[in-house]
Amino acid sequence: MRYTLLTFACLFLAFNGHASNKDWELYSQQPLIEQPAISPNGQVIATVYNTPDGPTVALAPFATMDFSIVARLKKNRDRIDFIRWSGNKYIIIGTSYPEYFNGQHFRVSRLYSVDVNSGNTLPLSARRFQDARWYRIQSFNLVSALKNDEEHALVATYDDKDRAYSVFKVSLSEGSFDKIQNNYEDINSWTADQAGIVRIGVSTKKEDDKFIYSIWYRASADQEMTKIHTHVVGDDNTFSIIGLNQSGDKAYVMSDRETGRESLWLYDINRGEFESLLMSNDRYDLSGGLKNSQGELIGTYYYDDFLRTHYFDDADSQLEKLVSGSLPGKEISIASYSADKKRLLVAATSDSQVPVYYWFDLAKRRGGAWLSQYPYLMQKTFSAVENITFEASDGMTVSGYLTMPNGVKKPKLIVMPHGGPHSRDYKYFNPFVQFLANSGYAVLQINFRGSSGFGSAFEVAGYYQWGKRMQQDVYDGMDWLISTGRVSEDKACAVGASYGGYWALTAAFQQPDRFDCIVSIAGISDVQDLVSDRERRDYFSGHIINDDNEETVEAAIAELADVSAINHISKIKAPMLLIHGTKDTRVPYAQSKEFYEQAKRKIDIEYIEVKDGTHFFDDNESNQIRYKAISEFLSDHL
Repeated sequence: MRYTLLTFACLFLAFNGHASNKDWELYSQQPLIEQPAISPNGQVIATVYNTPDGPTVALAPFATMDFSIVARLKKNRDRIDFIRWSGNKYIIIGTSYPEYFNGQHFRVSRLYSVDVNSGNTLPLSARRFQDARWYRIQSFNLVSALKNDEEHALVATYDDKDRAYSVFKVSLSEGSFDKIQNNYEDINSWTADQAGIVRIGVSTKKEDDKFIYSIWYRASADQEMTKIHTHVVGDDNTFSIIGLNQSGDKAYVMSDRETGRESLWLYDINRGEFESLLMSNDRYDLSGGLKNSQGELIGTYYYDDFLRTHYFDDADSQLEKLVSGSLPGKEISIASYSADKKRLLVAATSDSQVPVYYWFDLAKRRGGAWLSQYPYLMQKTFSAVENITFEASDGMTVSGYLTMPNGVKKPKLIVMPHGGPHSRDYKYFNPFVQFLANSGYAVLQINFRGSSGFGSAFEVAGYYQWGKRMQQDVYDGMDWLISTGRVSEDKACAVGASYGGYWALTAAFQQPDRFDCIVSIAGISDVQDLVSDRERRDYFSGHIINDDNEETVEAAIAELADVSAINHISKIKAPMLLIHGTKDTRVPYAQSKEFYEQAKRKIDIEYIEVKDGTHFFDDNESNQIRYKAISEFLSDHL
């Protein structure tokens, strides 16, 4: 079936002018396209195309919108995690879906290959795996798309002979699996070089309530894996290999040693020593390695408010400067390019501009707009996002963002802490933030201590601070903002998802007179119960409690009752809205359901249970339920 997306985009823009009374319908749409990738020869663009019936993978000739859908996933079940070209012939699709096992929901990964010439789609799973009794909970993970072999890929999956995840060479045309790497060390993840030789493995073990990461390496295919580095998470400096040099005897390592921030180092594997510091930023952590479309490491990057890149080759830097200069006033990133770097797709956005993809054909000296991620919103005017910095009550400097509605004096305030908690907010265009601002509210986002990206010391300062200093930083941010006189002094609502939902629930009983309403999306009402489950505690490893000492761990868990909203319902005054998906693999939906059952006769509370909804509400149907409910709730209570 073929679609011309330009037609759809025009329809979206026309519809936009007639739907102002239901803005939530516009803002709640999933991005029209995601992860566009140009084939190595530059002839075809593959992309995730989200339709009302679920996600698809679609192809179009370069710089056109004449799309063909080549793969369609099941609505409300599958999520496309990535798409990857293997040469010019195949696309490898990585998907995942929620599965329930042993009392918990978790995500299972699957791989497919698509022959772009014939359109044939093949699940990458041999019959011998499908016959295993544990197949429904078995994941298949892409190790390498093999730059020099477009007919094969390297895949890691559970092998009952090793009782661990081993590596197989997989035919993309037939789906046959040929084992090439045993797993005798219980390695969790693998990395191969460009020649397809598995060179690096990472194993994770828990001993005496500490997570121990070990790095394994081999110099050639005929050698055994040897442990070259071990570190204890939280106690030692970080150590993560993101690539090898051409000879394979030196590694590019991300570590916070010496600088106190994630930085890029060159590590001599044979000597077991750091050789030199290659890249560091004075304020921000580096976030990882930049790779080209062939999987080769070409640089590193970090975020201040937006993405900032550092290329090893000056030619790559000049290429980015060239396209950036063509799109003044926008934050750009190169989304994909052909092997010869003559054809590019560039994502351009800002804090208040809808993301749009542009194409460039450098050989022909041509370029233009391709597609918007949110065509429904293209005709709207959005609010600027301001940087803010303030001093917390204990003297620590904390930063964040403020989005003020256009044309509203002293607007009502929505406080929206991010999830994680070890993540952060950015300044990029955010449909939900802009939806709230266009509804007349000011939106405050605080990168409280414990947020990632601002250096090790700032993140560590948030360890074991659930309901404590991480909570207080946001209160302090509210105090600072109210003192400026720019927002209402007495009309505020706490809105948060995941850890942000926990923050909102905790604020409801810690400062019950401060908020007119509370919205918790996939939030945690009983952190004590969450941590009491050892498997969940290991999964989060979010430094909720310090469990270094088994003798004190039970006491530490017991103290979490003080910062669990389910134990303080009688203190809550503000109306509450809880939203949770039944297929949430991060936070069990029982965290909302049980809170509601205990609170419904005592406080003004509404609970919306979204059937098949995930933690991220990453389908149109569940996302529309979320937006509609929040829109109506805020209208009634703020």
